[in-house]
Amino acid sequence: MNPLLNRELLQDALESGNGNGVRVAMLDTGVDETHPELADSISASYEVSRSGGTLTCVETNGTDEVGHGTACAGIIKRIAPDVELYSIKVIGDKARGSSDELVYGLRWAIENGMHLVNASLGTLDRRNRDKIADLADEAYYRGVIIVAAANNRGHTAYPANFSSVLAVDSGAFDESLMFGYRLNTPIELEANGIYINAPSPGGGTKYYTGTSFACPHVTGIVARILSAYPGLQPFEVRAALWNLAQQ
Repeated sequence: MNPLLNRELLQDALESGNGNGVRVAMLDTGVDETHPELADSISASYEVSRSGGTLTCVETNGTDEVGHGTACAGIIKRIAPDVELYSIKVIGDKARGSSDELVYGLRWAIENGMHLVNASLGTLDRRNRDKIADLADEAYYRGVIIVAAANNRGHTAYPANFSSVLAVDSGAFDESLMFGYRLNTPIELEANGIYINAPSPGGGTKYYTGTSFACPHVTGIVARILSAYPGLQPFEVRAALWNLAQQ
């Protein structure tokens, strides 16, 4: 029996999966690797940096001056503790970044063997819209699943508003593995994103609200499914999520 059509089998996978064997790239502000909740949990940290007008992606020590990425990493790891999590810093100090860094980081993730990309960010900049669209499609055809946060104000943002991407809005659910599915809309998923207690740089935790923090819930959920059913393609994962969503 095809597990994608059987809610009971999928529910078992969701409840028992731990993310083992799943490589997740996180495009964000970096991760504080010294945080007790994340110590020895980050497989590698990279940073997209500009030198002389040229972008490069270099391995670096895990830091996060903003806190956004640390929170998202903590959410993913709580839901799927055995994932291989790769931090790709595309937003630097004072939450500054551009769609150029986003394009470069997304390309790096696609070309370096990731199964999942968590993009708790987006851009309204149409200058790189076509490049991001092409990369989203390339990821889809390569079997790389991109999970992206919708814009908090409802604006059309990228990559979330591309059909080859799993787009996530924020809502309130009783449990971290609960989520909703909206048929026939660009932003098809809704997950926990209101007053989420998550790690913050320096060792503590804070409460966060927004689509950015709903997005890693879905990434963690997908990682659990992939650890039970390796090799699922993006369209199959979409079908599984529709079957599992709260009705």
